[in-house]
Amino acid sequence: MTSNDTTAASTDGNAPPLLFLRVQYEVPDLDGGDNSAAEDKQAQTQATITNKQSFDASNCPAATIGLPPSVEPVKPDPGDYSFSGMHDHGPLPPPREGGKFAQIVGFVNAAKKASDKYLTEVIEKEKAHSQPATSESNQQHKRKRK
Repeated sequence: MTSNDTTAASTDGNAPPLLFLRVQYEVPDLDGGDNSAAEDKQAQTQATITNKQSFDASNCPAATIGLPPSVEPVKPDPGDYSFSGMHDHGPLPPPREGGKFAQIVGFVNAAKKASDKYLTEVIEKEKAHSQPATSESNQQHKRKRK
């Protein structure tokens, strides 16, 4: 098993931060070496890569909950559920910014971006790993048809 641990260090060196979000991914290790097909299948089920990440105030900004200061509230289009600052009967009061809730939303936003980046890399690696096998099977299929 391979581990990529990028958990954030605590502020005082020993205690974890008061607010944090930790994520862990376990994906098959596709770079396990050159094995026969049966050994390769067995190795893929056993070998995994574990990636751990931690998000806290040291590496994530607090999220902005409401509209940015320069954006005016407008009534959203039907089916648009993003925050627009407008209700059916007029503008909404601005939400309170900052605090623990905004920090947690910031952690989740950062975790989503990191997840998207990491999993995109995994998908691209899987595609690159499976292309030689796909081209070989296509060539074998063409030979059988002739």
